Amino acid sequence: MKAYSRSPLARAAALAIGCGIASLAPLAHAQSNVTLYGIVDGGIGYASNVASVTKAGAAGRPAVMSGASNTAFQSGTWQGSRWGLQGTEDLGGGLKALFRLENGFSLANGTASQNGAEFGRHAYVGLQDQKLGTITIGRQYDPLIDLVGSVGGTALLSGVAAHPGDVDNLDHSSRVNNSVKYRSPTWAGFTFGAMYGFGGQAGTMGRQNTWGLAGQYAGGPLVWGLAYSHANNDKASATDTTIGSWAGSSESAFGSSINAGYASAKSRDIIATAMTYQIGNNTTLGANYSHTEYSPGTYSRFTRTAKFDTVGVLAMYRFTNAFRLGGGYSFTNVNAPAAYASGAKYHQFNLAAFYNLSKRTELYALVGYQKASGATLDAFGNVIDATASVGDAANGMSSATNTQTIVRLGVSHVF
Repeated sequence: MKAYSRSPLARAAALAIGCGIASLAPLAHAQSNVTLYGIVDGGIGYASNVASVTKAGAAGRPAVMSGASNTAFQSGTWQGSRWGLQGTEDLGGGLKALFRLENGFSLANGTASQNGAEFGRHAYVGLQDQKLGTITIGRQYDPLIDLVGSVGGTALLSGVAAHPGDVDNLDHSSRVNNSVKYRSPTWAGFTFGAMYGFGGQAGTMGRQNTWGLAGQYAGGPLVWGLAYSHANNDKASATDTTIGSWAGSSESAFGSSINAGYASAKSRDIIATAMTYQIGNNTTLGANYSHTEYSPGTYSRFTRTAKFDTVGVLAMYRFTNAFRLGGGYSFTNVNAPAAYASGAKYHQFNLAAFYNLSKRTELYALVGYQKASGATLDAFGNVIDATASVGDAANGMSSATNTQTIVRLGVSHVF
């Protein structure tokens, strides 16, 4: 009997069309496998200064802030605590079905992270072809995270080392809902990715959509990535209750003082590049650059396009099979928020030490220091002095002053 073989055209059609119907009915009968996995991460954190409201401002006016040191339990500082299910099914001819459902949670109290979503970290289904690549649909990372963030500073040094406020999303503070993503196979060291996220707004495809492109080269000791990401957050009116919310396009983070003044932006654009270079078996060097723009719209609470330019360097050295130590520095420059004010500048220094107790369990110590200067905007569009906020917004601890030191001591277990 003649064996059945899919033509390249048929394989491409199956890859594209199949994703749209993969979750409708359990039609296949091939061998499948499902894996339960997760990370449990927690420890103690210290912040030299954490802002709190001393006196609420009048409507639309700045509040009076004060600050004090804080020591508290921290969940998921090195690796976000999570559990998930992922699986594949061999459909024959080099084609596989796949899915991933991943829940993030707080080890402190057991509640769900990502705004309480049941599978807020990942929720997607798709098809993978050995020759044509992979298409997935659902809630997932932008290709910028897959191919650039994976070689950025936070991949080696943790979210404490994220560029201030994670304005470039290299520490995956946001994910994209309602999205379709393609990732190519690796050809001569090159991998490419593309994504489109539907805004879900009646009457137009473009409103509150997200799209991105990225590429990565991995060859020998060098890994280098380049990406562009665009998120649209246009609103219908000045009374739109979702001004400041990006749920329609992507789950963008504005939880720190670094970019809180730009949550009402019409759009966000990111260009980012990052590389690492391995020297021998023990030394890793890295460098990265990003340019992020928040553009105002008709109903935004600011009028000047905000431009964040960040450059960073890092190094990691493995002293033994169990112990490694790394450090990094980043500088962020922001244009002036108003004609009469100077733009904000942020200098950030980081150290990270890791000790493996086993292949699955490790201890860590993370340190970050940041100094801010210049001016920025608060959430109402008022010009205020820039304050420090080490790392990504997940730290949730912006300072009331222009300096801040953060220390994290913890343990992480992978299962």
